[in-house]
Amino acid sequence: MYYLRYFIYIAVNWNLKVAWFTIKHEMRGERKYGLNTSKIADIKKFSKPGVNIEHAENYQGANYYLLEEVFAFIQNITAEEETKNFPGKIRSVNNLLDYGCGKGRVLAVASCFDFKKITGIDFVNELCKAARKNIIPFQQEFPEKIFNVIKTDAVDYVIENDTNTFFFFNPFDEIVMQAVVKNILLSLKNNPREVYVIYINPVHKEIFLSAGFEQIYHLEKLHYIQVSVFIKSVEDDIHIGSV
Repeated sequence: MYYLRYFIYIAVNWNLKVAWFTIKHEMRGERKYGLNTSKIADIKKFSKPGVNIEHAENYQGANYYLLEEVFAFIQNITAEEETKNFPGKIRSVNNLLDYGCGKGRVLAVASCFDFKKITGIDFVNELCKAARKNIIPFQQEFPEKIFNVIKTDAVDYVIENDTNTFFFFNPFDEIVMQAVVKNILLSLKNNPREVYVIYINPVHKEIFLSAGFEQIYHLEKLHYIQVSVFIKSVEDDIHIGSV
């Protein structure tokens, strides 16, 4: 019944093709990964979520099709036979940080690819609890990988020096995004390295472009379903004040 309501909601607000594509991949992905993360959650209904709640978007799981496609792209681009197409780019992408991890869908899917350390942050305690529960089977399947779910505000989170992939599914507005991008640039200034940004529904992509990130990949389905990948090389200048 939920999928039917979800289908009608998407069809009314977007169109029938987007609704069919979304629900098809929701049902397939939930079965494939053994998850229950489809239901949209109004974060304003949760208890004491955080000081930036007015800048946050409601929880919605990222499209499984986009996740698998973009993670496969990242995995392939770092493989030896693919790096010749991106001279000077990074060869190893193994530490993923998901901003606004929600119920942990991205963490679960990412663990099935080459990421070795997978961290999700969210300022809603109930969502963090759900994420920790959902990743248990993946922790058991991949005991060599490190999983972390941290309850914190995105602006307050101190980025680890080895984080080299940042994931966003339009979790907040441009005000918080600007602050987060500044944090990323500060981390790169303190520990120069090449990093990727994976951005689903990239409505604030100009913030990354103005900060010197380069878009190297874009996938679009039915106009509304989109993901972009950006890179910032270690040779690039860091201008924190430009954001």
